[in-house]
Order: sequence, then C-alpha cells, then structure tokens
Amino acid sequence: MHIPVLNQLETRTDWVSFFRRERSYAYVQQPLCLIDLQSTYLQLTLLDNEQLDGRSAIKYSLGSRRSVEPAWRLIKSCNWQLSVLVAGLNTLGFDSNVRDNSFLQRHTDLTVRKFFAKDKQIIAPSLIGQITPTTRIPSEWNISSVKSLLSHQQYKDCIYLPAPKQPAPMKAILLRLIDSPQSWTVQTSHDGSLLLFYRNKGIVQLTPDIKKPVARLRTTG
Repeated sequence: MHIPVLNQLETRTDWVSFFRRERSYAYVQQPLCLIDLQSTYLQLTLLDNEQLDGRSAIKYSLGSRRSVEPAWRLIKSCNWQLSVLVAGLNTLGFDSNVRDNSFLQRHTDLTVRKFFAKDKQIIAPSLIGQITPTTRIPSEWNISSVKSLLSHQQYKDCIYLPAPKQPAPMKAILLRLIDSPQSWTVQTSHDGSLLLFYRNKGIVQLTPDIKKPVARLRTTG
C-alpha cells in the first residue's frame, strides 16, 4: 500500500487537499502522526521517531455519528493548524467530563476519545524510509541487507519454519529485525536462499528477488 507522507497540515488548502484524496490516510511529518478519516471520524495516531511498537502510540478519535462537520469545525477553530489541534487534544483530561475543557466547550456535538493504538505495525515513517532497497546480490549477506529485502519486499518462496503451512508474518519479522538486530543471524544455503535465525532458532527461509522494490512511502507536499 502506498502511504503518502505529508510535510504538514497547517492551512485550509492542506486540509481540503487531504479530504479530497481517494482515501484520506497519510503520515504527517510535523507534528509526526498518522491521520486517517474513517467515515465521519478523524483519527490521529501520535508517533515519535523511535516508535517500534504502534500499540504504545496515543490515538485520538474525533467526530460524530452523523457527519464529519463537527470535526471540520474543530479544525477550523484551530486556524487549520494540525499542530494546534494536537496540542489542544493533549491538554484534555479524560478522567472527568472532557467537555469541561475550554478547548472543546464550543463543540457540544463532537465526540472525542483517547486510547492506545491497537496496531503493533504502526511505526514512524523514518524507520522504514531510511532503509534503502537492495540493487544487487551482496558478496555476503548480513542483517542490514536482509532488512532491505524485507522492507521493500524483494524476496520470494518464503517459508515460515515454525509453521511451514502458515504464511510468514513478515511485517512482524521486519520490526524485530529493526528492534533487536543483534539477536538475529543469517545463513546462505547452497541454492542461494537465505535462512534467518532468531536466537539460534530458525524463523524463515526465503529467496532474494532483486527487482524494482515495492513502494512503501511516498512523500508529497
């Protein structure tokens, strides 16, 4: 999936362009977050550049059952600045009536929820974007070159060794490689396939397929 990376959402023009996308879903670099319009609710997942497990990320959901208009009015009241919106949401106290906060007092038809994101695989775009694709077979495979293969899906004939009949959880494996590379080793088989081991336990076997990489992130204005 192509995930756009926006530099900012700080003007009315930025927001109109975002809402007019085929799917209003993108990373924003400043403030760093994942923003997603789900029907009539705007969802904001706050990230940091070291985020390796999306389940620890704070997520806000704001909107109403009938229309996205209440969320739109809140954005407008923040002078169309996502940075102001995020700062205001972070001031809210959810241990009492959230509407008592001055930030929301004029928005009586707006529902705001705060919770932890449930998707472990949501990570900061910089952690993926800085991994460049592989352009040739290296003389010796290491964990860094394997991360490139997995990040850009430059492999085939993947076998999940603990359960060969099941699909290999490649995204989870990539996150583990990023998080704890020292715990992984790689071996090359005589047929050119790679064996990945986590703490000396075989995890996955795959064959490098050096081709045009699958786009992960796409930076836009």
